[in-house]
Amino acid sequence: MKQKLLFGFAMLSYFAMAQTTFLPKETINASTGDAPYTMTSGLIDGDAFPDIIIGTYLGNTIEWYKNNGDNTFAIQPLITTTLEGIGFIKLADLNGDTFLDVIASGYSNDSVAWYPNDGSGNFLTENIISSAVAGASGFSVGDINNDTFLDIAVTAYDNNEVLWFSNDGTGTFTLDANKIDDTLVTPGAIDMKDIDGDGDLDVLVGTAFYGSDVIEIFRNNLAIDGTVSFTKDATTVATGKTGIFHVSFEDIDGDADLDILATEVSYGGGPTGNLYWYEDNGSGYTETIFTTTLTNPAMALFKDLDNDGLNDIVLGNGASGVGNDLVWFKNNSSGNFDAEDIIDDTQSQAFVLAIEDYDNDGDLDIATSAYNQDALNYFENQKIVLSVSDVQFQNLTIYPNPTKDYLTFEGFNTNINVTVYDVLGKQVRVKNVTNGETLNVSELAAGIYTIKINNAVTSKFIKE
Repeated sequence: MKQKLLFGFAMLSYFAMAQTTFLPKETINASTGDAPYTMTSGLIDGDAFPDIIIGTYLGNTIEWYKNNGDNTFAIQPLITTTLEGIGFIKLADLNGDTFLDVIASGYSNDSVAWYPNDGSGNFLTENIISSAVAGASGFSVGDINNDTFLDIAVTAYDNNEVLWFSNDGTGTFTLDANKIDDTLVTPGAIDMKDIDGDGDLDVLVGTAFYGSDVIEIFRNNLAIDGTVSFTKDATTVATGKTGIFHVSFEDIDGDADLDILATEVSYGGGPTGNLYWYEDNGSGYTETIFTTTLTNPAMALFKDLDNDGLNDIVLGNGASGVGNDLVWFKNNSSGNFDAEDIIDDTQSQAFVLAIEDYDNDGDLDIATSAYNQDALNYFENQKIVLSVSDVQFQNLTIYPNPTKDYLTFEGFNTNINVTVYDVLGKQVRVKNVTNGETLNVSELAAGIYTIKINNAVTSKFIKE
C-alpha cells in the first residue's frame, strides 16, 4: 500500500529551545541469554522500523528482536547458539543482496562468523570466516582494498595480532597474508576510517591488558595493484591506560578532521576509568578527559540526541551494581560539551548500547543491555521541540511510499534540504526542494532509505 510520510511541526519561533528527555526504562526482555555483552541495530525484516540484535557472552546466543513500530519489541528465533563467548556483533551487507547480515566474533572458540539475512529476518546458515583467530574480539567492517566489497578487520586478543579478511563480494573471505599488526599486546577495540584523506581505510586499535594499555593508529598503504599493507604511526595516541574498551574515529569538534573517542573501563583494581577525546595537534595528540560519574566507562557513541545538528556523546557503564549507568553529554559545537546528563541509574554493567529512531518519531532512542541482569532495555526519547528559523511548517508530506521512481514533497512554504541515506549510513542523494517538487530516486537500489529534512527530522521510505 502506498503511504504518505507525514511530519507534524508545531508553530515555533526561531528562538524556541530544544529539550531532550527520556522516558523511564522499559525492559524488552528481563531474561536474555546469559551475560549480554554486545549489541547492534538496523533494518532486518524489510519494514521501516530498526530492529535490535544482541550477543551473549556466557549464553552463546545471538538474539534478534523485531521492532513492532509502537515502542515494543518481540524476540524472534535465535540466530545461533554455537558461537562461544560472543564479544562483538555488527550488521552489514556482506553478499551484495541489499539485506543486512549479522557478523559476530566468538572469543571462546576463536571464531568469526556471518549469518546471511534473506530480507525477512531469517538467518538460516552460519558461515565461518575463520575458526583460528585466537581470542577473536573486536572487529570493524569496511572496504580495506578498495574493490567495492566489505572486508573485515579483527583483533586476535590471545595471539597479539590484528588481522584482516578480504571479501570477494559473495561473502567468501580470505585471510590476507599482510597482517595489520602483530606487535600490540592484547588488542581488543578497533575502528576503521580514512584518517589521512588518501582514499583508503586506516585502522585504530586499543589494547586491554589492564595495565600500560595503548591506543595506536595503523595507516593503510594501499597500492595501485590492490596490495594492502599497514604502517604503525610513529606517534602513539595514548599510553599508560587501564583497559581500553572502546575506540572510534569521530569529528568531535566539527573542524572536518577526525579525532578519536575512547573509553577506559579500568578493571583489575586499577584507577577509575575515563572517557577521552584525542585531537591531533600536529606533533602528537591533545588529550581531553570528560568529567563523569561513571566509574567504568564502556561503550561511547557519537549521535545527535537533541536534533540540533551536532552529535552528542552517549556513554554506558561497565560498573557492577546499580548506579549511574547511562549518561549523555550535549554538544554545544567546537568541542564544547555540557556536563553529563543522567538518563538511567537502575542497571548493572550496561556495557553497550544501540541508538536509532526506533519509533520513527524524528528523534533518536536508546537500547541497552545489562550484563549482570541479563536484560535488554529501552529508553524512548520524547518528542523534541525543534527550533525553526522563520519558517513554520504545518504538514510536510512525502509520497508515495513505497516508490519506484520519485518522491514528492508538499506542505511547506520555503525551500527545504533533503538528504537521503542508505542502510549503511552512506549519503546517496541531496537536494534543495520547493513545495510540490519531486526527488528522483529511480536509480537507487531496492531497499529501505532514511530521509533527513534540514538536518533535523528523519523518516524512512522503501524503494521498490
